Amino acid sequence: MRTPVAYKARRRASRETLARGMNFAVGGAGVLDTGNFQRNISAQIDLFQTMHHSPGCRAGSGKRTALVVVSGNDYAYAADKDNGTSAAIAYIPTVVRELGGQLRRLRDEAGMRRVVVTNLHPMGCTPTFTRLLNYTGCDPLANAGAAQHNAALRSVLGALDPNNRTFLLLDVHTPFAAFLLNDDNNGDSDNKKFKSTLRPCCESFRPDGYCGEEDENGTRQYTLCDDPGRYFYWDDVHPTQAAWVAVAGTFRAAVKSFLST
Repeated sequence: MRTPVAYKARRRASRETLARGMNFAVGGAGVLDTGNFQRNISAQIDLFQTMHHSPGCRAGSGKRTALVVVSGNDYAYAADKDNGTSAAIAYIPTVVRELGGQLRRLRDEAGMRRVVVTNLHPMGCTPTFTRLLNYTGCDPLANAGAAQHNAALRSVLGALDPNNRTFLLLDVHTPFAAFLLNDDNNGDSDNKKFKSTLRPCCESFRPDGYCGEEDENGTRQYTLCDDPGRYFYWDDVHPTQAAWVAVAGTFRAAVKSFLST
């Protein structure tokens, strides 16, 4: 599947590009509001439905397939707002309940025939958490929260679609864990796929800094690795392209099978 055109770029996209589909996702957005005025999933579906019912667009939506990616922005917002992982975990029922409602809406109102929805990766293994442990291990509480979210989402989808006709729960947690929680992947051997899985390629000088940060003199406040392809994480939260290639290879067959039925 080639990259679909971003909603914001739709007016200058060619007919060929529009035929690939459209990406309504917004960086930093969540299932619910995340405090930065991004369109949440409900608002994104609103945009899709408005476009779907506009002249000239209906013919291009025959396949009716949607990919819904939830990566934890809601929980990051809750943790920042209330200063702790426990607050994020307490937010799980609210987030998953709203996600279930929006997935139902995609099927029943938007008419999606196939919906692929991701579960959560081991969030405690992101460099945001591993930095506090000197990149030697993962945060067990954050990982427990991700597992709780995944169990709740599995239950919601089971009730929503008992025969798995419309929804596919795309398990990103298992391949992430295989790379991040395997001790063989965290040494300095040159024989493994990634030189580093818990330390990012782009590392801020400060715990509350960020990749790309500069001081008032334009001096970098971060370090960069020589080869991002040898690192699992690019920065504090985002995997590298090499990591996504490795992860996606594990579920490509399952996605193809689901979409072909």
